Amino acid sequence: MRNAMVILSILLCSAACMAQGADANLQRELEALHAKWFTAFDGGDGAAMDQVEMDRLKLVMPTGFIWAKTEARAGKQPKNDPRPERKLSDVSVRRFGDTAILTGILNTKTSEENSKEATSVVFVKDSGRWKIATAQWTPVARTK
Repeated sequence: MRNAMVILSILLCSAACMAQGADANLQRELEALHAKWFTAFDGGDGAAMDQVEMDRLKLVMPTGFIWAKTEARAGKQPKNDPRPERKLSDVSVRRFGDTAILTGILNTKTSEENSKEATSVVFVKDSGRWKIATAQWTPVARTK
């Protein structure tokens, strides 16, 4: 009986450790995709954005405005000049089958200002690749 308990404990630990490793890999993959998306946005590379976005993408902007993608961005995406520096922090990723939700804080720095926005980004696996289906940003209130 004791040997069976030890074996069961080892199997459970192995499954949990493998799941944690898979979760960490998924988080790194989605963070990299998020960075690629913003690099393309800031650089005016609509074609690269189209590759990582679902066709019916919806974005909820910090002002509450809902933006819907109605056509490809290739050749139409303006460039941000100068390009801001963007970094995610406090990131967590939860997966639900072919859907994953990234939540975190997006820190954006430009020569004029710094901002922090809480973000939720929904990724959907489409033809074996993760794509962004929707995202939302909410300003983080400055504390005194």
